[in-house]
Amino acid sequence: MRHRVKMRKLKRPTPHRLALLRQLACDLILSGKIETTTAKAKELRRFVEKLITKAKEFDPNNTKSPQSINSARYIFSFLQNKKAVKKLLEEITPKFKDRPGGYIRIIKLYQRAGDSAQKSIITFVN
Repeated sequence: MRHRVKMRKLKRPTPHRLALLRQLACDLILSGKIETTTAKAKELRRFVEKLITKAKEFDPNNTKSPQSINSARYIFSFLQNKKAVKKLLEEITPKFKDRPGGYIRIIKLYQRAGDSAQKSIITFVN
């Protein structure tokens, strides 16, 4: 039974799965869009939207406040990439200040020839 199971396993052990999501999230933040399978894209959307919601608490005008420091450290603990954290806090999050949610769009493309996996493009909403 799958009662109360929240996360897709993606056929990987937990450390490998978290490293995969961390790397996909960094690539998405740094490049703006990536092409991957639909299952990975749906799981990545949950992962990144939580980070953006947390990043909205960061105040660039008052970086010494405990709330700003805490949110930046929380995001860094997930991404572990200084460039991605900086871009998320300074460039991406200000675009979504007034938006209550739904920061990411998944566009389905085609089925891969080798294993018929559904491919998708995941991007930020304008």
